[in-house]
Order: sequence, then C-alpha cells, then structure tokens
Amino acid sequence: MPIPTINPIVVAPSPTPFKADDSVDHAAIERNVQKWLKTPLSGFVLNSENGEEEFLSVAERLEIVRTVNKARNGEKFIVGGVDSSSVTQSIKTAGDLVEAGAEMIRIRIPRLTENVTGYFEQVVPRVPAPVMIIHQMAPGMFAGGAAPVGAQPEVIGDMIDLDNVFGYIASGNVRFEARVRNFVTSKKPFWLGNGLLLLAMSAIGANGACLMFGNVAPVECHQIISSVMNGDLATAQEVQTRIIEADQQILDRGPAGIKAALDLLGYDGGSPRSPNLPSSSEEREIIRAAMKQARLI
Repeated sequence: MPIPTINPIVVAPSPTPFKADDSVDHAAIERNVQKWLKTPLSGFVLNSENGEEEFLSVAERLEIVRTVNKARNGEKFIVGGVDSSSVTQSIKTAGDLVEAGAEMIRIRIPRLTENVTGYFEQVVPRVPAPVMIIHQMAPGMFAGGAAPVGAQPEVIGDMIDLDNVFGYIASGNVRFEARVRNFVTSKKPFWLGNGLLLLAMSAIGANGACLMFGNVAPVECHQIISSVMNGDLATAQEVQTRIIEADQQILDRGPAGIKAALDLLGYDGGSPRSPNLPSSSEEREIIRAAMKQARLI
C-alpha cells in the first residue's frame, strides 16, 4: 500500500509474540495483524524497542517483516527500523528491510558518533525507500524528558530537509522539540512519539504519531491529534485526560505491559522473550483497571 498522504498518520511499533519455547510465534503475528487491519492504525513499525529488537536475530527480524507483509494483504504500510551508527550497516539493513516488504525506513539518530550530519548525508540517499528520522537517544525510556539530545534543533532541521527524508519523529522532551518544530518545514510530517504527550505535542504542531500506545488505543490517538488539528481542543483534552492513566500503567512496564494490555483486548500478547518476565497478576489488574477507566475495555 502507498504511504498515506492525509494527516494524521498514526503508526505503532508492533510487539513480538513468542511461543512457550521462546521462538517467534508467526501465527500469532498474523492474527494480530488481522485485528489491527480493522483499526484506524495507519501502519506497522517493525524492528523497534517495543518489538524487543535486541532480543531478536537479524534473520528473525526480517522474517517478522515478511510475515506482516503477507498477512496485511496489501493494506496499511510497513515501517522498518534501523538503529546503527555504522553507515555501511545502516544501508545494508535498510535494503534488507525494503526487500522483505517495508515501504518506509525509520532511522534513529546515531548514538555512537558526533558526525550525525555526515551519517545522514551518506545513508539517506542510498536507502531505497523514504526515511523517517527518529530522535530517541535512549530506547526504552519512553517518558523521554531526561533523555539525551542527539543533535541541535538547527541540525535536525537540516537533516529533515534532505531529499528522501519523509519526516521526523520527536522525542518526549517537549521543550526541546518545540524549538525543533520551527526548523522542520511544514511540508514534511512531524510525528510525536508518546501517548502522554498526544495533546501537548499536537499543540506545538505534531500532525502524526509513532507510539507504543497506538497498539491498544489507535482510535483515541487518532482522535486527539485530529481534534487539535481541527481546532477542537475541548475534545482532545477530554480524550487525553481519559487515557493518561492507561498509557502510564502500560508503558511503565515496557514490552511486558503492552503485551498484557493486548491480551486484555483479545490480541496475542503473551510474555516478553527470556529472561524478561511477564507482568504479574497484580500488575495486570492495575492495567485492566486503567484500561477500563480509559474505556478501552
């Protein structure tokens, strides 16, 4: 499917379900995709922190993309994730992801080099798909406020201006990203990356999102951004207030939390990959109560 052209575009980093023997459960992935196809979610982000990428082999990551590509039946679009400070490896990974079915490549600002501009100038033109640059220097720290800065706002603006860059995914540091917004042309998408900040980031100009909470609340995520874009702040505030606790309780527990929430919604969530532990019974009840308050269940 072509990348959507109408905002807001809302995508979510897809969790990876595992079998009892700790292998990737491709049948569960297919079932989850079929459910997400019936939601306002615009697409799937694969190879991400939320998908436990550090616990997957390269072969497993690519096979997951192939599975999602087959299961979506040409609907929605796939974003493949690249997180490497190596120019050569980034280009190789991006090419493999596109060959497996990705229509867009999300590249994290590299964390192991100060030559960020040189990295993107070499990588972006050689990626065979539009690039989305993400500013998330501490994967897993989804609160984001204290996360390190990968480049200054002016530099980020220059990177977004590169040909073949589709747009930008902001960090959770609203003060910093408010300045970045002024350096990112309005012609390119500016996506937020945190459910707690849907209203705040939309108010400073975000017109899309790539966020974990989109897996469980795509309707609400889309509604908040759309409402702000249409000038209906009252509706956006009402929905944001209602979902705050669910977002907090789910994301505070990382992949285990999002998987517990998906189980409650009838998806195949299951447990994180060993040695990480699933949410306890007590934690699941906390998540259930927060999701009921948010009217998600």
